[in-house]
Amino acid sequence: MSNTGWTWSNLSNEQLGLLAEAERTLGADCLLAYQASDQAASGHRSAPERVQVAALNASQLDCLQGLEQRLQSVVVAYRHSGHSV
Repeated sequence: MSNTGWTWSNLSNEQLGLLAEAERTLGADCLLAYQASDQAASGHRSAPERVQVAALNASQLDCLQGLEQRLQSVVVAYRHSGHSV
């Protein structure tokens, strides 16, 4: 069994621009990109407080999956907890 953890992806400025564009396109409050890490879970970065995973429709999920492929990362869309869906 491996001790693979997750950390925020190390993205270039161009990739950060793609992430910001996708946030606007998807209407998400925040998109975070994660990558697998050999580091143990301690000291890992997590999602901001008071956010929940955003509900996305099929088209939005396709967009998110395309972004994941371009960034070679796992991308999660979040909304502030107080937002209505």
